[in-house]
Amino acid sequence: MKSISPIIATILIIVMTVAIAGLFYAFTSGMFNSIISSSNNLINQQSKIISFTINNVYCSNNILYFNIYNNGNIPININNSQIIFTDNNGNTISINGSNIICNNGNIIPIGSNELCYVLNYSCYYNDIDYIKGMNFVYNGINYNYNILSNNKFNIIYYSSSNSSISSNSTSGSPTNTTGIGLGYIPITIYNTQSIPTPSPFQQDIAICNGNINIGNNFAYVGNLTLFNLINSNGSNVYFTTTYNSTPNMYSWYEGQENFNGAYCDVWWINLPNGIPANSNITIYMYVGNSSDNYYQQYYPYVGEAPQLSSTYGQYDNGNYVFLFYDNFAGTILNTSKWSFFTNGIGASITINNGITINGGSYSIAYAGIITLVGFNPTSTIADIYVTYANNTWPSISMTNGNSASSNGYFALWSGISQSYYIGNYYQGIGGSGGYTWSYPAIVSESWQSSSLQIYGSNYTYTKESYISYSLPSSVYYGFGSVEQSHNGIITVQWFRVRAYPPNGVMPSIYIS
Repeated sequence: MKSISPIIATILIIVMTVAIAGLFYAFTSGMFNSIISSSNNLINQQSKIISFTINNVYCSNNILYFNIYNNGNIPININNSQIIFTDNNGNTISINGSNIICNNGNIIPIGSNELCYVLNYSCYYNDIDYIKGMNFVYNGINYNYNILSNNKFNIIYYSSSNSSISSNSTSGSPTNTTGIGLGYIPITIYNTQSIPTPSPFQQDIAICNGNINIGNNFAYVGNLTLFNLINSNGSNVYFTTTYNSTPNMYSWYEGQENFNGAYCDVWWINLPNGIPANSNITIYMYVGNSSDNYYQQYYPYVGEAPQLSSTYGQYDNGNYVFLFYDNFAGTILNTSKWSFFTNGIGASITINNGITINGGSYSIAYAGIITLVGFNPTSTIADIYVTYANNTWPSISMTNGNSASSNGYFALWSGISQSYYIGNYYQGIGGSGGYTWSYPAIVSESWQSSSLQIYGSNYTYTKESYISYSLPSSVYYGFGSVEQSHNGIITVQWFRVRAYPPNGVMPSIYIS
């Protein structure tokens, strides 16, 4: 056998020596530590399990809640999660984990079940456009939860940190100070009576900062969150019959009224087809940003009482909402709507963006106006907004004649009554310093009939007390003032006639 040459043997010895030296350096310098560490990390990662289930999703008091159970073997950081909601039309709403708060902190321990809720989003009942599914995503792991069919709600973004209420130091009435709107709010209107409303029908919508108790002829909801989102003159609100649309129904903002210390923003809307007996309809109230002015943008669908705008009656659309309406704008009485009369020393009628009627100074002086349009007294109700009266009970009368010469004109005056009437509506503060007086039906004799005269505030009428006269099929509404022992003066900003609610019960409203 041939032997290895001395040169090759020398090379092999050198290579082996270098290799051994290199291995020795690698071990002593820690070069293999990273390889060992990477291997250990791979083993650890393979043993970590992210797993969770969503047990319940529901809406309560406009807050969206859900239960999450961590059945993995590592904690879950909710802040790094994401929720994707899908509605019944396939639209999605994505919410970042920073908008989620859980009851024991946002780190869900292993084996823990947590109740969480969503910030900056309000949920509300909606049987037309509703959430069908929730997909909870964490670290690439998904869990899909199907919403039960009887749990029909949707969600809208708003900033809860911007919702606040403060007190106006001069009037004591609350001031709305929110910036971000709420969007489309479904309002369900229920006619609980066995007869339908008239068509068209004027429905009131009142949003209050607390509960009031004024009977069943006024529809309201106490919802502080929603109340706070309405700006000071109601200009960031409109109404529509269709979700996600501009206004397609007429609404008239009466103002903010005080009912025994609770404040309500009050609208009247025109329902052309009314509401069937024992039935309900759903409309939508859109609440925009506090800076929005829908009077300017959408008039005449959106309007307000004449005294609420800086220019008197600028956005007053009452003639689109009510059966009969006048705001007495300008300086001339509209003689296509009214018959008028004055009699005696000092009796006068003055129009100056509102009407002032002076009964005069003579003992039998009087003045007033009467509608030229007749109304059915059993299906209509008249309201008057009084800003000044030097007697206690300014109000509305009814007559079966439409001129001053008719026997049976005025009866209920400023402080003096010569009438029968069959019931009344609410009496509340409307707007700034005025009073709204409303009566559904009044039947009168001639003003000269002294046996029915009652002075000042010491009188009460009931339906049973003055029912001896049958109602005519058509009557004419009016108001005015009479001098007896002192001048009777009344100033009115607006007058309206609207449909009488079925059986005197205003359909109720519901907002989830």
